[in-house]
Amino acid sequence: MIYDVIIVGWWAAGLFSGICLDKKFKKLILEKTAKPGMKVLLSGWERANVSNMDIDYTRDYFTQNKKFLHSIFNRYNQWDIMSFFAENSINIVEEDRSRLILESWDSKELLNCLLDNVSKNNCELKLNQDVIDVSKKDSWLYEIKTLSWQKYQAKNVIISSGWKSFAHVWTTGEGYSIAEKLWLKIVTPYRTLCGMSMKRDLSEVSWVSCNLDMVLVDKNTKNPIYREFWPMLFTHFGISGPIVHNLSNAIGEYLNKLWLNEEDFEKYILYNLSLNLTFDLENTPKRLVKFFELSSENLEVNIWIQNWRSWKEAKATWWWIDTDELDNFMQSKKHPWLYFIWEVVDVTWKTGWFNLQWAWSSWFSASENINKNL
Repeated sequence: MIYDVIIVGWWAAGLFSGICLDKKFKKLILEKTAKPGMKVLLSGWERANVSNMDIDYTRDYFTQNKKFLHSIFNRYNQWDIMSFFAENSINIVEEDRSRLILESWDSKELLNCLLDNVSKNNCELKLNQDVIDVSKKDSWLYEIKTLSWQKYQAKNVIISSGWKSFAHVWTTGEGYSIAEKLWLKIVTPYRTLCGMSMKRDLSEVSWVSCNLDMVLVDKNTKNPIYREFWPMLFTHFGISGPIVHNLSNAIGEYLNKLWLNEEDFEKYILYNLSLNLTFDLENTPKRLVKFFELSSENLEVNIWIQNWRSWKEAKATWWWIDTDELDNFMQSKKHPWLYFIWEVVDVTWKTGWFNLQWAWSSWFSASENINKNL
């Protein structure tokens, strides 16, 4: 059988692809695990995050080419996904920092909604299908091979497979090897949405947190690279918390723009990147005041970064296809009718539940093009 569309990976983006492609198409989702949507169940600490009400793609997402995001978020945004769930009688509520979440706080409700709609849209699902290769059979047909030597053919293929991080839900980065075999340019990998190790021993103030102004600086240029005001958590290894998770994204984005290879990343961080921290003395815990010897005349501290924390701790991977390889519909410029969405693309995000909106939006761009042209 030749399918109109095969989707590799059925996390949120893969499932959503299966929902909104035209019902008349022959559609198949291939998933390597034995259970569908495991990562969806983990979303929002199992409370089902959906999106964020206040999205600015130039501010909230990290990539080498932010102009690439413009048309994608214009096609499908947070209002559109809210309408989709409203049509399915699922209530969405807004939490602090404009985060959108299911009113039920139950990620199973989110997953069941996606699975029900996949079934209604006549989309076939196959589990335990570990895809190892996608290749062109001829000018209009792709062949997909699995680890168990099964073969599938399709006119259109959407790759929505997992990161290298989150290995406990079997995300091993197979999309990377597929892209590499197809000679697509890959952005230098690094882990992100994680804490940062620091050169200075901060164990004396471990687990103390406070609001502060953080500026990332490169000693070579002395120019600010990234700035944010938010609570920072000091730990036995260095620093953590949402502000630092965002920082981990900003560092990788900056280093990739310098055209450094993976081996040079860690050296550059170690010898060139530091943080300028500005404290508010009235709202800073005494332990921090004493440790950093803060006073009304001395509110600024400079500390040097050592490295990202491990892959095991990272909640995301920046390891993927350069956006220059894709058109505005997430389609490969080199290989027509082959699409890469969500985790497989050089785009990541700030904390605050912007991740699934990228899934919904990138999917929509791909499916819109397929619906229009197939």
